[in-house]
Formats: sequence, C-alpha cells, structure tokens
Amino acid sequence: MHVCVQQNPFVMLKRFIPVYLLLTLLLNACGVPDSLKGFDSETWKSDRYACNGQRATLAKDFEEIRRELYGKKEYVVRNLLGKPDSESLLERNQRIYYYYLEAGTQCDDRSKLSEANWVEVRINPTGKVSEVTYKMPL
Repeated sequence: MHVCVQQNPFVMLKRFIPVYLLLTLLLNACGVPDSLKGFDSETWKSDRYACNGQRATLAKDFEEIRRELYGKKEYVVRNLLGKPDSESLLERNQRIYYYYLEAGTQCDDRSKLSEANWVEVRINPTGKVSEVTYKMPL
C-alpha cells in the first residue's frame, strides 16, 4: 500500500525563500556596478566592430568611465562592453580585449586588426582590469 504524505505549504515556502534570496544576490553580483550604469552599454554592444558609427558618439562617455574599470573583474567588462571585437592571449594567462571606436577595414575583414582607433582593455592573470588605453589618443 502506498501512502501519500502532503507537506505543509509553509514548510515548502520556508525552503524556497533562502534559495530565492541566494539566487537574487548572485545574479545582482554579476551585473555592472552603479558607478558604470550611466554608460549606454546597450548601444555600445549593438555596434560590433564600430561599423555603424555609434561607438564614436560614445567615446567621450567611455572616457568618463575608463578609469573606473581599473581593478574590475573581467565579467564586469564583458557585461558593460560585450564580447570584445578582437582578443590577444599573452603569457601568464593575460589577455587584451580590443573594442573598436571607429569604422575601418575591420568592417570588411574581421580576421585581422585594422588601423582604426580602438580601446585596449588588459586583463591580468587574476582576471582583473590592469590597463585601459587607446591605440590613438582621443
């Protein structure tokens, strides 16, 4: 004989609340810090390789937040700026992310870096931003 035991809904709710709170905290931790939220991240990300000219209009806004990126984790950069247009892997697990600021030959041939201006974001071996520079000064 099979006996079905129903649990009290309040007991189930008590179990669910801590899991919900933990998930909420984890998801919020992976976002963008408040100090960077004024930057138009969606427009930046939608202009891959800067071929539509939208990133050029955001260059001054980017300069305002550039120094705030120092010491931030890699996932913050990816959440803010999206997937890099190009990437270099260096020794000791360092990386450089390239984000174009203007249209150039990369719009026709994405397999190699073009002469168009870009932002270089250097990620150190601990996964934090150690340098943010431009190919050519703004």
